[in-house]
Amino acid sequence: MLQNYSKRQMGFTLIELMVSLFLGLLVSAAAVQVYMINAKTAGIQTSASELVEDAAFNLPIIERKARLANLGLADEVAADQPGSGIVLTSADNALEDEEGNNALDNFRNPKDLGGDPKTPKNITLNGSPVKVSLLTRTGDQTVSTEKNEWSGASNMSSKSSQLTIQYRAPQDMYDCEGKLALGPRKVTIGGVKEVIDGQIIVERFYLKAPDAAKPTELSLYCDAGKYITEIMDDYTEQSRPDEKLSKSVEFTANNSIRDFGDAGQEVMTHVDYFDILLSTRKGSQLQYYTVKDYLALDLDDQPPVVGIKYGLILRSDNATLNEEGASEFTVLGKKLDMNSSLSKKYLRTVVESYVTLRNIVDE
Repeated sequence: MLQNYSKRQMGFTLIELMVSLFLGLLVSAAAVQVYMINAKTAGIQTSASELVEDAAFNLPIIERKARLANLGLADEVAADQPGSGIVLTSADNALEDEEGNNALDNFRNPKDLGGDPKTPKNITLNGSPVKVSLLTRTGDQTVSTEKNEWSGASNMSSKSSQLTIQYRAPQDMYDCEGKLALGPRKVTIGGVKEVIDGQIIVERFYLKAPDAAKPTELSLYCDAGKYITEIMDDYTEQSRPDEKLSKSVEFTANNSIRDFGDAGQEVMTHVDYFDILLSTRKGSQLQYYTVKDYLALDLDDQPPVVGIKYGLILRSDNATLNEEGASEFTVLGKKLDMNSSLSKKYLRTVVESYVTLRNIVDE
């Protein structure tokens, strides 16, 4: 009798096995669900940290450079001011005064003012006036179709802007492409040793697709060049050849920009939109203009530019959202819709900042 009872107790019944399998599946499903939630959360946190990193470490590149704009150059920033730190005009789009004569533009040599000749000489690029598409532009203006020039590249319903600035190097330093620029140095002028100011650096920030096959994968680029304004006995001397410095600091003439107008250096990836506004001040009141609206004012009515407001839409590296994210954004007071062809499963954020310009003379 005991033997038969023992035999009946060996192993599991079919019902017990099914219950065990069911419970095991429940535990496995719960574990997979927890893993998927954790993986999704980790992905979102990683994407968010990437956006924070861009805002904290890459965006200051624009701010640091914009704060240098106009350093050592003009007393004010305006469309008819030679040497203006925000470059709005060249000989190609110089404005006209009330008498219909071309006013001065930003790419003139301010050192010629009051001298002989009285009209400042043009600052040229490859022997020609600097193209308008290489100047500061906003999305309400006509774009260029030439390679590496401003095309208004954007993943939003409005074209992106371009910011072109210039400033004198206060000391030996590197431009946004990592090329050396020289600060004040001694040269021979009229047989006499004199200390001249630093080389003038020109930098433009704009959006471009690194890979033409992926036109929506936009990055912020900076294209830098430089020029000198002084006439000297020996141009080689200004580049300190005895120190065997890089070729980027060598010049054979003044008033000619070198190393400008190419694609430049990629400074920030995954930027869907870039915009700027010109800030002017009348009394204590600030007013903002697009470049088109500012240039449309009569010369006598154009207030000096005292600052730049800029904004960007940054995108995460990887798609991490299971549901669609935002498709409408507001940048610098402008409402934008994301292009319908783009994935909405990326994290996106709007970053804005304001920079006050240097060397501004209050009225």
